[in-house]
Amino acid sequence: MSANTGVPHRDRAEALRAAVAGDRGVTEASVRTGAAARAAGGPAIAEPYDNLARQIGEVSYRVTDADVEAVREATGSDKGAFEIVMSACIGAGLARWDTAARAIEEATDASA
Repeated sequence: MSANTGVPHRDRAEALRAAVAGDRGVTEASVRTGAAARAAGGPAIAEPYDNLARQIGEVSYRVTDADVEAVREATGSDKGAFEIVMSACIGAGLARWDTAARAIEEATDASA
């Protein structure tokens, strides 16, 4: 559990997943969840979202202004582009967190 609030980390991860898939946003939930999944190594999605999400998940240091601009143009706003970028970041981060949580769980089970 978190020292500050008593909320288990797993619950916080699920809240992030739910936020990406939620209906509050300027972009479609399916685009946000697709970007999150793609950044986590999932299947390809429509361009220009695919290129940006894949790069965020694999080689984020290679993301260019042009990549972000293409998504901004596709969504029609800075807020829309931000939602796609954040969804991809959340997807990539949670994929890594899930892997670490499984490793910790397996290590804990192995020592019992």
